[in-house]
Amino acid sequence: MIIKPTKEVLLSWMESYVPDRDLFFLSKEHLNHEIDFTDVLLMPIDEFYKHSTYRQLNYVNGYEYWNIKNAQYVIIAEKEWIEGISEEKKRLILNSQVESERGLVLSITYIQEIDKIPSSYLVNEHVVIQRSMWEKLEESFKEQLLTTMVNEWWNEGECEELPKSLPSFLKPFANTFSHLQGANCLAAVLFAISKGKQEWFIYEWIHQKTFLEKLKQYHYEEFLDEGLHQGNIVIWKDENAIIQHAAYYIGEGLYFNKHGQTIFNPWKILTKEKLYKEWEQLTLVKYRQCK
Repeated sequence: MIIKPTKEVLLSWMESYVPDRDLFFLSKEHLNHEIDFTDVLLMPIDEFYKHSTYRQLNYVNGYEYWNIKNAQYVIIAEKEWIEGISEEKKRLILNSQVESERGLVLSITYIQEIDKIPSSYLVNEHVVIQRSMWEKLEESFKEQLLTTMVNEWWNEGECEELPKSLPSFLKPFANTFSHLQGANCLAAVLFAISKGKQEWFIYEWIHQKTFLEKLKQYHYEEFLDEGLHQGNIVIWKDENAIIQHAAYYIGEGLYFNKHGQTIFNPWKILTKEKLYKEWEQLTLVKYRQCK
């Protein structure tokens, strides 16, 4: 089956997809173009990545920090700032956003009504999205863009039908998209092993040490035999023993799974074949509850 975000989820994404404050990533060379930085903050990239405000998930996931290249400085601006500078300087800055490969830069192929986008924000067959221009777009336009983007870029939406044996606490989440940024695979597993008693777990961004400590508290231990039973966990580790992924086994060769930590990565029911193929280059470790 193929899943798509619901209208309710799309409305939530329209509000949260673009952060309230604009970020612009620049190389050192851009400082030679006489840009007026009076009304903005110009922050070195190393300081920026350590800044508590800009390490929040809406910024990290929205601008996709993990993709950014060749940026040494970040302009931090109120949403109106980019609208008030000259077209020449605006073009220079927005072109840099495409070159840096940051998030909120989309191929024009995702957009059906390209004439709805102000020409300033069209750069080299891409649309550079910023908060002020986003707010001015019609709801129907945003819905089309987000739906197309999630289906063709982030996620194909392909998953398995909910089996009759699916635990009741997983039913509200399986094959759905989240309203919130940050929920990752480790959080999905912790929610599942709590049997749904700690619903807030599923919305967290969980790291490895916290995850492993929680497995101990729930009396989960590693095992080596071949069989899997409902409630077991599969984990994939890299060559440095760092956990890269985890999923919860629900039986019948199916898993409750979440790839990635963005709003565009849904909680899915996947087959063993699909799940294991994604992580086949890593080392598989299995855990079960031992009381």
